[in-house]
Amino acid sequence: MHQTSDCAGLSERHRPVGLGLGSDAHSAFCALIDGHRMERRAGTIITLEGEGEGDGNGDGTVYFVLSGWLISSKSTLDGHRQIVDVMLPGDSRDPGSAGGDMSAIEIQALTDTTLAVIEGRDWTRLLDQHPDIGRAVNRAGKAATWRMCERMLRLGKGSAESIIAFTLCELCLRSTDHGLIAGRKFHIPMTQQQLGDLCGLSAVHVCRTLRRLERNGILTVTDHMDIVVDDLDILTEIAEIDPDTLRQEIIPAA
Repeated sequence: MHQTSDCAGLSERHRPVGLGLGSDAHSAFCALIDGHRMERRAGTIITLEGEGEGDGNGDGTVYFVLSGWLISSKSTLDGHRQIVDVMLPGDSRDPGSAGGDMSAIEIQALTDTTLAVIEGRDWTRLLDQHPDIGRAVNRAGKAATWRMCERMLRLGKGSAESIIAFTLCELCLRSTDHGLIAGRKFHIPMTQQQLGDLCGLSAVHVCRTLRRLERNGILTVTDHMDIVVDDLDILTEIAEIDPDTLRQEIIPAA
């Protein structure tokens, strides 16, 4: 789908560093990423490096997504799960707690996935030595905060239709080159249960809401979560977004 570059197999769109980097910064970034790759199959719970072994220095470990989809989540003691975010190529996450000896989240591969697992001190050294990369990573962090805040607002104060509509718009914008266009298909490799865990809804509620959106001519959804937006104006009205504005806020600028 995306044209790949010579940097860890990532497209320009999915690298956390924009065009115009100096050759030294570009080479340093690629060398660090390529030197710490690991592959995991769909459904795998990612074993977080160093969990329970921290010394409180806050170095942590950074997980950088090279390919595939992952989810980060928290679970209650009785097993109820809330998916906090969906991680796509180009996203990075340090899941450690402030004390450095526990993970704040669980990370699971939704699809076959390739990650770079980098010790925090090595990642920090890279950002210190190459401020342009640090600024790009900071922009990506702000984009992640924006999308999670928008989703949380609808999860807490919106309707089931609004949170599902927003989440579908968000994932379409983040995972495709064509963006939100009526009549174009996009795929979400999530079950309705997983989509519900992201939206704070039961699988039954997700199913009913998607069917209602289909009956009203807004979406077409297959059993495998291939989705076509049939009425973009109504979908974005339900989601309470402007597509261009949302794209600017959740897709880090180069």
